[in-house]
Amino acid sequence: MPKRADHAAPLVEPRRFQPQPLGHAHDYHQLLFGVDGAIELEIDGHAYRVDAEHGLVVPGGEHHVCVGLTENLQLVADFPASSVALPARLMARPRTFALDGPLAAQVRTLVAIPKTRPGAPPQHDWQRAAILAGNLATSLGQDLARHDAARFPVLAIDACLRASLAEPPRADHPASRFGGGARHFHTLFCEAFGDTPHGYQTRLRLDQAVQWLMAGTMPLADIAFGVGYPDQTTFTRAFARRFGLPPGAWREAARRAEALAIDCQNYKAE
Repeated sequence: MPKRADHAAPLVEPRRFQPQPLGHAHDYHQLLFGVDGAIELEIDGHAYRVDAEHGLVVPGGEHHVCVGLTENLQLVADFPASSVALPARLMARPRTFALDGPLAAQVRTLVAIPKTRPGAPPQHDWQRAAILAGNLATSLGQDLARHDAARFPVLAIDACLRASLAEPPRADHPASRFGGGARHFHTLFCEAFGDTPHGYQTRLRLDQAVQWLMAGTMPLADIAFGVGYPDQTTFTRAFARRFGLPPGAWREAARRAEALAIDCQNYKAE
């Protein structure tokens, strides 16, 4: 059985599905990215195929039956609703999406990166999930953009917010750009994104901060300014409130997990 995601933390890992049907449901959203071979899922009487050219969104709560059609390898992302920043409307129903361009390259890169030991801290899963989210929003949003643009431009708003991470967080920023009145915009935003404008902007900024923290030695003050916080102290409070650790301790825990994984690999090789 797949591992169950924590209520707030994502899980991103390669999995292989067996030819025996497996049916279950879970309260987190699940995204399947085909790498090799093919699998088929049945959801509410409809069949969906996942292969090297197609991925699938399985909304939280949807019972689904999965079967491996061939020898296969999938990248599976378990995303609780409160984890990485993606518009809730993109996860509202089962939907297939194309695996091409930058998203396909990301998926193959992530599959090739070995995971740390079982029970390791969740830093690497947060990093993988945040890396996927940007291109995933664009890929999932193409169909939504055609149908919802006249009512509420979810994809355009999401792209605008992702492009303005370095600006100080402002709850009225998207409303002032897309119009319609602040109160009305706030209501539509909460329905479409599953969060308030300020809450969603904060999640976007901290998703980016996680990627920079895990990528190298970028100073914490530079990360804070790069994601729109006025100083390192304010950034640290926001980061610790979401992830349970201040950013420096978060990065150090990830380094210790990597070092331990390398030591274990070297020990097994001896």
